[in-house]
Amino acid sequence: MIVEDGTGIKDANSYVSVEFADDYFSARGVSGWEALETSAKEQALIRATDFIDNVYQWYGKREFEHQALRFPRVELVDYEGLEVKGIPTCLKQAICDAAQLVSGGTELFQTQNENGDVVSETITTLSFTYAKNEKKKTTNTTLYDSINTKLRGLYRENTDRIISGKVLRV
Repeated sequence: MIVEDGTGIKDANSYVSVEFADDYFSARGVSGWEALETSAKEQALIRATDFIDNVYQWYGKREFEHQALRFPRVELVDYEGLEVKGIPTCLKQAICDAAQLVSGGTELFQTQNENGDVVSETITTLSFTYAKNEKKKTTNTTLYDSINTKLRGLYRENTDRIISGKVLRV
């Protein structure tokens, strides 16, 4: 794992070190994270970075042409109008929240079934019933508001925000 430190590292793949995440979760009394192996923590942080880095339409521009990730940025201010330099703490915290979801089995990059959600299924006669998905724009609430609100002001509001959780097949 190579952590971006705000200098535009050309092969960085995470904004957050395991140590930062450990401290973040410890300070908040979040259980479960400490039991993970270091490699599992690194993988979760990298996957969380991949997702958050690419799902949001960030304001500003990349600071360095050669940087691997979307941050650091120039011409970027937060929701209070303050200039953002380097890797903002709120981004690191959002990565930690997303990494916790990943470590719990949530697949952040989900695809919708174009046929709709399965509402009934009969195996012996191979009968399926689907509910068509309505294309609705989510406005204010999501299941992951802790991530979205930490990043507010840094991304364009028309960005598809994290709106769904873990899918389980039984």
